[in-house]
Amino acid sequence: MRWINPRLRHGEVRRVVTGIPGKTGIVYTLDRETGEFLWATPTVTQNVIGGIDGATGAVTENPEVVFTSPGQTVLACPTLVGGKDWEAGAYSPATGLMYFPLRNACARMMATAGSDSVATSLYALAVRSELAPGTDQLGTVQAISPETGELVWKYEQRAATTSLVATAGGLVFGGDLAGRFRALDAETGEVLWEVNLGSPITGFPISFAVDGRQYVAVSTGSSRTLVYFAPLTPELRPSMGNNLFVFALP
Repeated sequence: MRWINPRLRHGEVRRVVTGIPGKTGIVYTLDRETGEFLWATPTVTQNVIGGIDGATGAVTENPEVVFTSPGQTVLACPTLVGGKDWEAGAYSPATGLMYFPLRNACARMMATAGSDSVATSLYALAVRSELAPGTDQLGTVQAISPETGELVWKYEQRAATTSLVATAGGLVFGGDLAGRFRALDAETGEVLWEVNLGSPITGFPISFAVDGRQYVAVSTGSSRTLVYFAPLTPELRPSMGNNLFVFALP
């Protein structure tokens, strides 16, 4: 569901700050000058937030995923590293849309302590990640209108998606943890070009120009999030090579 401030009027113009500020994958949009909550909308499966007060933006937690004792197990969505984490989204002034790389993943989490693993040492949790109920597609890219919160298009695939960059040429470049780097049509989400780089796309793609020629660069290699998402797609086994790739038109 979406949460909308009841004071908003149709056709009203606001200067806003918008995006996904946390791992739940929920898009929040606030008035840029006052901080007033305007609207929020979910993107991937999440059960951490039970509701948001449209008038104030106050969040209500889902009590079913709040731990009350050691040894308790809950199914939390998204997983520990988020429906969205450090991976960069993008905005295109040409389309007026924002684009986010997201993951359909949940986790069985148990309150525990005394382990040397990253999850338990940082958060006192034992974690077993799994795909979100009802899908076998881990990765997704979603195009969302910052004006209304409307989902304009959604691209889904088996591998977890990573950072994006939007260009004035009407493209959205991004990759995945299986090593594929691609260009999507910014208007429709159609895959226009794709190449297998052999190892996970974990860097932030950029576009730049030298002597009038435009380039797109991206790096590959291992990352912290790869550890959590790779087991969810065991048939995908890229190498772990650290490389920098640069592309240009002929």
